[in-house]
Parts: sequence; structure tokens; C-alpha cells
Amino acid sequence: MEWMPSRRRRWLDAPCHFCRLDTVDPDGLCPDCRREWRAALGRPRCRACGLILAGDPVAGAGFGICAACVGRQSPFERVIAAVDLDSAVRALVHRLKYRQDFSVVPLLQATLVEAVVEQMEATRPDALVPMPLHPRQRRRRGFNQAWLLADGVARATGVPLLRRGVRRVRDTGSLTELSARARRVALRGAFVADGPMPERVAIIDDVLTTGASAEALAAALRRGGASAVSVWALARTP
Repeated sequence: MEWMPSRRRRWLDAPCHFCRLDTVDPDGLCPDCRREWRAALGRPRCRACGLILAGDPVAGAGFGICAACVGRQSPFERVIAAVDLDSAVRALVHRLKYRQDFSVVPLLQATLVEAVVEQMEATRPDALVPMPLHPRQRRRRGFNQAWLLADGVARATGVPLLRRGVRRVRDTGSLTELSARARRVALRGAFVADGPMPERVAIIDDVLTTGASAEALAAALRRGGASAVSVWALARTP
């Protein structure tokens, strides 16, 4: 079972995550930064890739589909991304992943929860699947950030968290410098789904970049019996 931090950030015990001013927000934001953060959450995004839609999201972009995705077969039933991966969001994610700064977890959880609650009803899944880490990577990091996000989403939505049965069996190392094509090659056969999977599944991840990891995991989930796979990510690389 994945380890979870046991306590939320205490009120008034640390400055704002962004501007470093004192704050009374339990998620760690001052009032000004909270307003800006909420504005970033309201951007309309493509249902197929998660990128921000340009122009009218209905009349001018194929009813919630960006121009690049119109006519293209998406590997996912639905993609939900809460925010863009700008420098501020990247700093928060890196504080969690590489510095074990769990004070940012409540904000990251609440951000993803708000995005999915507003958009999930038409494609409500039967289970949530956090993006797995290979055991060696899990031991190096000490935790899986996708599990922390998925735990918050499960508690807020009531969608069950699939705690076992999906594994990452290939340690691909960092894929950051690889192209989308190279990532897909490196990730072939990287995931295994043991036993029957629920019919509708949502993959939970911190960052969606090319989608190669999510596509490889979705393929494994379908081999395990899932018929519809969505992706719910905290941040989308523009």
C-alpha cells in the first residue's frame, strides 16, 4: 500500500507557495495568488489532448476538440488537465518529487479535484489507476506522487482507487530528453495489468507531456479488460 502523508499543512505555519507572503489558506496560498490560481483553472481545454483551446471552444474548435485532434483517433476516452505546466507549477511539482516537500500536496490534490469534479460526470470511471513507478524508481524516490494525487481524488469523488493489479515492469529511466516517438518505443511493454480490469478507468498522473506513458498504460489496461480509459492529470505541458 502506498504511503500517504498523515497531516494537512497547518494554517499559518508557512508562507504562500508562490509569493512567500503569510497566508491563512489551508492549501498554502495567499488571497491574491488564490485568485490567479483559480483563473488558470478555468481555461477551456481539448477533451482529446488536454491543451488549452484557442478561440470559441464550441463553435470554433469542434465542440471541445482542438484543431490538431479533429479527425484523429484518440487513445483516451477523455483527457482532463487542471493547469498548464508553467514555471510556477513545475516548481511545485519538483518540490514534491525531488525534495519530498509534502506541504504542497493539499494544493495539488485540490487543484486536480476541482478540475475533474467539474468535468467527470459524462465519463465517470469505475476506478482510478495512479501512474505506476518501477520498483527501483519507487525505492529511490520513497513515494509515488501519482498515488498522492489519486488518494485526494478518490476521497473527493468516491471513485475507488485501484490499489493493486497494475505494475510497471520496465525501468525506462528519465524520458525527459526523448522525442514523443522515442518515448513510445522505450515504453513498449512497460506496464502489465494483472487480472480483470474495471470497464471504465481513469489514469491519474502529475504531468501529461507527450502522452506516451499514459498510452502505454492504457494499452495494458485494455489488455486487462478495460474498454474505456481516460487520463486525469494535474498539469499539461503546453
